[in-house]
Amino acid sequence: MREGGGQRPRRRRSSIHAPVRVASELQREFPVMDRRATEVLINLIRTESLVGNLLARRFRRYGLSLSGFNALVILRQSHARLHPHEIADRLLVTRAAVTALLDALESRGYARRLASPEDGRMSLIEITDRGEQVLQELLPQHFAAERAMAACLNANEKELLIGLLGRLQAHLLAQAIEPEDVINK
Repeated sequence: MREGGGQRPRRRRSSIHAPVRVASELQREFPVMDRRATEVLINLIRTESLVGNLLARRFRRYGLSLSGFNALVILRQSHARLHPHEIADRLLVTRAAVTALLDALESRGYARRLASPEDGRMSLIEITDRGEQVLQELLPQHFAAERAMAACLNANEKELLIGLLGRLQAHLLAQAIEPEDVINK
């Protein structure tokens, strides 16, 4: 009940269509199209968006983005200081993007930059005690939320999905390699 005795207005849910399907007319109009390939990619993008939005809400309370959270976990798991490029490589982001990300983590006191003992021009990144404390509080909630998000799948279905996504990721990564990169190595 809301103040004043009125009931809280119900939030309208848009009609949920899962999975998204593509109209067969589109296939007829564009014979080169593989309707199932389009549906796979649309549904992957939609799933990523749904998961990302759910996680972003949780992380926002701690002043973190999804990438910021992942960077903190990487730093925590490394048990060593990392170069910014190592974090960028693990996050699959550019070095410029990781610089902005590290600026945000540093401004919140979650990570710090230190001069590299080998080359003072380079920096090493480490998680701070405050960053560790945030993860100690956040990780149990996060793992419970992950469990809840995937609860509609049994263990075999999760394994199957992981395997299928792994195959697709390997295929996409192979396509992302430029031929000249292979030749020049």
